Amino acid sequence: MTSQVVDLNILGRSLKLNCPVEEIPSLKKAAEDLENRLQELRRKTQIMNSDQLIITAALNISYELTKANQLNNQLSHDYANRLQNLQLMLENTLNSVNLGSDSKKD
Repeated sequence: MTSQVVDLNILGRSLKLNCPVEEIPSLKKAAEDLENRLQELRRKTQIMNSDQLIITAALNISYELTKANQLNNQLSHDYANRLQNLQLMLENTLNSVNLGSDSKKD
């Protein structure tokens, strides 16, 4: 896996990061998203201190990730229950079909 130095600009600060070549577009998109979030947060809150702004944005992003993970876990649990119910329905249906065909043999 080949890495390349990527130059990013966030809040007017230049950052140079090593990144696998195939991940560069995703990293640039993430940096752009972060820059947009920081600018929006600055407009909404009037926070001028960059460190406080970055920490607030990090907390917001972490909160969003936590909520998304909770939703994903809930959906996974719901789908597992649905699959289990479908499997039981299929087994019951197959058993009733097999019982019906067994009685016709007699």
